[in-house]
Amino acid sequence: MKIVITVLLLIVASNLFAQDISNNRNPIGLEHNILFGATKRYSVSQTGVAKVDLECMFDGRFYPSYTNNTVSPDDPTVILIEGLPALHTQGGAWIGWSTRWWSSNHFLIEGYNVQNGVNQWVVISDYRTESNGNMEFLAKVPGGNYTKLRFTFYSARGDNGRMGISELYYIHPEATIPYYGLPNCWGWSGDNLYRTIGKVGIGTRSPEYLLDVLGTMRAREIKVDLNGGADFVFEDDYDLKSLDEVDQFIKERKHLPGIPSAKQMEKDGVGLAEMNKLLLQKVEELTLHLIDQKKDIEALKKENKEQSKEIESLKNNQTFSPVSE
Repeated sequence: MKIVITVLLLIVASNLFAQDISNNRNPIGLEHNILFGATKRYSVSQTGVAKVDLECMFDGRFYPSYTNNTVSPDDPTVILIEGLPALHTQGGAWIGWSTRWWSSNHFLIEGYNVQNGVNQWVVISDYRTESNGNMEFLAKVPGGNYTKLRFTFYSARGDNGRMGISELYYIHPEATIPYYGLPNCWGWSGDNLYRTIGKVGIGTRSPEYLLDVLGTMRAREIKVDLNGGADFVFEDDYDLKSLDEVDQFIKERKHLPGIPSAKQMEKDGVGLAEMNKLLLQKVEELTLHLIDQKKDIEALKKENKEQSKEIESLKNNQTFSPVSE
């Protein structure tokens, strides 16, 4: 009897502490939503007089956007997403939407299937006649390769038929990695790390660049992509300034031609890629000047050698007459 009770307790305990995990057959969370940041990654359009804020539809924040006008069968709200990766849904994929209030009760969700050259719209969920009574909706997507999605909302429960949507999602576990494309991250730990609208700041709350670090960084190596080098210096039509021209420029402006002044660099900073390109340009210009100087030196050496030969020859051929006392 004690053994039976122990076994039962173990079974109950295992069920209490069991955890479901998102996978390609079980959607638990939105981490594999390939629509994160859709307005910046794909082509997203919206038609209908009743419009929602498209940015809010794909930010993972679940903050609703409400239409200012009525959604109606005569003028539905249609959100079209194009340019999705043509990857098969395999074990499972799910599509849906959610809201806090004023949900849509009649809608149609379609996907454009390109599998094996089918190239046609497929109805995924049809609630045009049946009414949806929930604040969220989730449906499994039929097998296929869907490059477009179309959400058509015909009516909603809001005041005067207005509609609210918090998030549109297409959970496709085998087409993305968790949270890829998410434009906003909220609640990061630490006082110095913040991310807003795709920009990351370390040591600053208002990053101006994709990565803005207010402090010193250390790395084993940094690779910078250059938009071309400075080999144009070696072209025949390149206007290489003479050293006299460079000398005059420096006397007047106190910096090299083509290089920002110290004041300008202090004000605007220095772009690593651009500065490396400018420095390379100056090195190549100096190389050309050195080559020209070498040619001049060789010519002078040759001339000097010829003159020395002439002088020596004159010395050897000169006849001295004796001087009478």
